[in-house]
Amino acid sequence: MTTAPGTLDHRALSADAWDRRLRADRDLIERLMPDALRDLHGVVVARAQQVGARALILSGSTARGHRTEISDLDYHLVGDKIATRDLSSELDLHVLSTEELRTEILDGDDFIQWSLRFGRIVFDDGTLLEAIRLMAERQPWPDIERKRDHAAKSLELARRVVESGDQDGALVQVRTGLSLAARAYLLWKGEFPMSRAELPEQLLAAGETGAAHALQACIQGDPSLEILGDAVLEGANLLESSTSATGTLRGTE
Repeated sequence: MTTAPGTLDHRALSADAWDRRLRADRDLIERLMPDALRDLHGVVVARAQQVGARALILSGSTARGHRTEISDLDYHLVGDKIATRDLSSELDLHVLSTEELRTEILDGDDFIQWSLRFGRIVFDDGTLLEAIRLMAERQPWPDIERKRDHAAKSLELARRVVESGDQDGALVQVRTGLSLAARAYLLWKGEFPMSRAELPEQLLAAGETGAAHALQACIQGDPSLEILGDAVLEGANLLESSTSATGTLRGTE
């Protein structure tokens, strides 16, 4: 596990400060939730409460106010699973126990850290507050090597799908692989990746113009197989850059 000093302020995690965040997050959820997804959100919340879940976090692009046509409705639920088979395919629900929550934080899982840092808390019995206090105490930084390996495997699959000529399948896989590569690169630079829709802007700010434009095309456009092939190369370049000795590897200085 690597650590990044100073990324969370323990003083901001008092009970009063947490109550203020909960109220603010609930207001933001009300403002950010698209009308077409309000019923789905309500069902998820109700079912989570019915099974006695400890906490529920709205995550991803919806929580950031950057939804696109390909955005899911992402949640982290701490507690027992809920029934979802009868719900929209737009729902992407990640379920974990309290112990798994702690383990994933300390093992460098970037997704749960993202949700705790930038997600919107729907409800919490104190479990998430303790999790964030743990992050403030230990200052874990996501496991860059794990993210890089995941991205490399995804890009290799993307390359094969592009070569197969399946344009629709290639778009999905290239978008996934390039997003993972962008996240690995940004983590290596010492910057926490935002939602997928925000990654192109982060890449531009980091000077990675080609990768930024390629990812933007995969998110909002309908690129040809040739362009998708070039996007795979952009992802590979990001991974190659993130293995050099001149980055800002958080917690390893």
